[in-house]
Amino acid sequence: MDKLELFKKIDKFIGTPLCFSLGIFNKLTKKQPLEPKRILLIKLVAVGDLVVALPTIKALRLKFPDAWIAILVTPRVREVVEGCPFLDEIIYYDIFGNHKGIRGLMVFIKELRKKRVDTVIEMDHYYRISSLITYCLFPQNWIGFDLHGQGRRGLFSIRVPYRTDIHEVEAFLELAKALGADNTTPKLVELWTSEDDKTDIDLFFEQNGILSDDFVVGIHPGTGPSATCRRWSPERFAGLANWLIREYKAKVIFTGAPSEIELVGNIIVFMQEKPIVAAGKTSLKQLAEIARRCRLFISVDTGPLHVAAAMGTRVIGLYGPNIPYKWGPYGKGHITIYKQLSCSPCTKQYLGQVSRCQNPICMEQITLEDVKMVVKEMIKGM
Repeated sequence: MDKLELFKKIDKFIGTPLCFSLGIFNKLTKKQPLEPKRILLIKLVAVGDLVVALPTIKALRLKFPDAWIAILVTPRVREVVEGCPFLDEIIYYDIFGNHKGIRGLMVFIKELRKKRVDTVIEMDHYYRISSLITYCLFPQNWIGFDLHGQGRRGLFSIRVPYRTDIHEVEAFLELAKALGADNTTPKLVELWTSEDDKTDIDLFFEQNGILSDDFVVGIHPGTGPSATCRRWSPERFAGLANWLIREYKAKVIFTGAPSEIELVGNIIVFMQEKPIVAAGKTSLKQLAEIARRCRLFISVDTGPLHVAAAMGTRVIGLYGPNIPYKWGPYGKGHITIYKQLSCSPCTKQYLGQVSRCQNPICMEQITLEDVKMVVKEMIKGM
């Protein structure tokens, strides 16, 4: 069992009864709500979640222009919010590093209390550690999703119903609406890339012979190790890339994290044409710059799909264990392929349920011809 899986088990089996007990005590010491002046958002993990939460952060800044607004994240998702003009501060909880263990957590909370937070908005759906940290901050306003079975409901001063019938962008926005933020339809927010990021990708394109008028297609085949059932077969990704290069003279770029280099290599083994490999060679912000320059981005259900959509690129998403109306690329011009089998969705992030399916027929039923047809449709509309 790796460190993350161990943490999840401790968080669930110890955190749930602890939060429930604290919730009972919290009712006896109920605080009066006040106008937010020092707001802390908590969203510890998940790149995709944080990308679709950015419109909520923007809405809060528009509602409270003079407030101090900070976000608490883990270092693994820092690139999503670094450079964000809607935030006054980014606070890092290095759970497996400087702040590991009970002692590290206590030191972290002691430092965090110096921020004098009066309002906390928990954007984590199921991590009880977020609530345990918040309890130690004694906020006047405490907002979170009203989800059963987690032991946290009694802690929140404002419970926000978690809606499974709307996109996650809009579900997150419900948290801001609870404090009176604008309820207009949100738009995704671009990641804030630097001039160095832009220059590095300029150089990458130049080194790989990509010209300004080339038809560039990004393909992201990987997922995190806990979500491998969302992946599509290497042979089909290879067939798709071959076809794009032959049919449209496309410059196909495979993106991915360092842990996905082997996966991309397994795809290229089945190819006759030569793609461009960016997997393991870019930061998240550099990946965002690549996505910005693509005419089309094809991905399974994972964080970079949402990054590409945020950067204004048209996205084709391949979905199986999860439902696209909830977690698909947000906005106009995107297309998802989803077979809607009776066993789907078997992944429910908001409950901490990650599918362990060993036979993802929902992804296997997405054929190469299905994707080709959608690509043709999208290109025709460009």
